Amino acid sequence: MKISKLTSYAKINFDLKIKYYDKIYKKHKISSKVVLLKLNDLISVSNSSKLQITYYDQDKKIIKMKNDIINKTILFFDKKYKTKTKLKFLVYKKIPVGYGLGGGSSNAASILKFLYKYHQIRSESFVNDAPIIGSDVIIFKDIYPKIIDGLNHYKYFKKKKYYWRKVFIILPSKKNLTKKIFKHYKNHSIEKKNQLNSQNNLTSSSMALNKEFRELFIYLFNHRKDFIKFGMSGSGSSIFVSFKKITKERLIFGEINKFYPSVRIEKSLYFG
Repeated sequence: MKISKLTSYAKINFDLKIKYYDKIYKKHKISSKVVLLKLNDLISVSNSSKLQITYYDQDKKIIKMKNDIINKTILFFDKKYKTKTKLKFLVYKKIPVGYGLGGGSSNAASILKFLYKYHQIRSESFVNDAPIIGSDVIIFKDIYPKIIDGLNHYKYFKKKKYYWRKVFIILPSKKNLTKKIFKHYKNHSIEKKNQLNSQNNLTSSSMALNKEFRELFIYLFNHRKDFIKFGMSGSGSSIFVSFKKITKERLIFGEINKFYPSVRIEKSLYFG
């Protein structure tokens, strides 16, 4: 019997600044302006005699997740709140994995919020529980744009009205490994003041470790006057762009498709 259907939205970081490494949480503390995308994963929850978690790609083929954050979230929850979660979770992945779009953290947040309700636990605990699971999980507390400061501190954008706005997500064929990006950032402090890092402190590290990303980013950086929004999301390797004029959109994407045929371009909307 199906209990619930959950929606996990992707995110992009309009900016990202590394503050310091938190030795207690063993995670980097960041400052970042974050918005959610309409691009999302779907999670189906149903009754079961035991805990089951299965992931599917867009072709509905079973995929194995190296780091199963949903399982991690449930184990954490059951241990802390002394519950026993015996449910079947079917996760349909639409958010590209390994591109800094927050799919895993979004899944964790959706599961955490569901478990509070299912086990009748006060959901106010989310702000304290989220950073233990992952530094990005707090972002997905709700759909509204946020300014994240640290692991469990945030405030909302001050706007009279929010809209869904068009944005393109450029996905190089090579993904970034978050641990490698942060390790490179830590070991190359001279590069932190690079102009290319002004939007996201991790950009130079991504450029150093991902040749295709570097070429794409420099090409787009040289056209930045044509964009309303532009930058790398999270630890990459995705690049987001929002155009001022549709004519430039066609021209620039035509060039990318010509020279980088393996690069994917996803059209989406962000809430901001």
